[in-house]
Amino acid sequence: MQLIKRNIPNFFTALNFLCGCFAVYLAFKNLFEAAFLLVFLGAFFDLFDGFFARLLRVESQFGLQFDSMADLVTSGLAPGMVMYKLFLEIGIREMDLSFILLRNEFTFSFAPYALVGFLVSLGAGIRLAKFNTNSDQQFDFKGLPAPANALFIVSLPLLIEHPFFFSVKPFLTSYPPLVIICFMSAILMNMRLPLFSFKIKSLNIREYVYQLVLLVFAIPIFYFFEWVAVPLLIIIYMVLNLIRNSFN
Repeated sequence: MQLIKRNIPNFFTALNFLCGCFAVYLAFKNLFEAAFLLVFLGAFFDLFDGFFARLLRVESQFGLQFDSMADLVTSGLAPGMVMYKLFLEIGIREMDLSFILLRNEFTFSFAPYALVGFLVSLGAGIRLAKFNTNSDQQFDFKGLPAPANALFIVSLPLLIEHPFFFSVKPFLTSYPPLVIICFMSAILMNMRLPLFSFKIKSLNIREYVYQLVLLVFAIPIFYFFEWVAVPLLIIIYMVLNLIRNSFN
């Protein structure tokens, strides 16, 4: 019984990890909507591993490291692959590279200018390493959480195809803006800006004003825009934090 109890959080972490693996594969196949859904599902499972670890009092170093490994796939590699493939979608050309190893010739294709998309993965890796070695993020985050950043990145292909956002399509299908998004993604995840979380630290509702405002925005935005609401809510989340920090 103790063995089952100890591994309940790890079960949710494993689900997060598998969602990330499948999301990478689907992104590689240009199935961006399915990749988004799996990253979203992985982020959902990511909420529960820590919750159950604290609830059942089975927190461990293994669980902490396993959680970061799963996040590195779901919130690091998957959005990096989406950005790489998005660069190919807008016309960045691949080149063939051949080499001989042990008398066998190998040839593969890749797009050097699209590799900048993996800056998102690098930023997420650094962010997760900082989180594991930093004890001052118990209730507030320092920098944009990797899962939130991943959801923003993997939702970009959906945003591009949404009829309501047709006016921003030329912007999001150009190389320079996508490069800026990659750099900003890595920077926002690793900056020292305090960002509020939804972790409960007291029963004083005044301490959760900004969280409640975000939830109020979320209901109508999800109603009108469905999954495309995700990047909009993350932008609102960042704006609310800038307002919050200006008064602190």
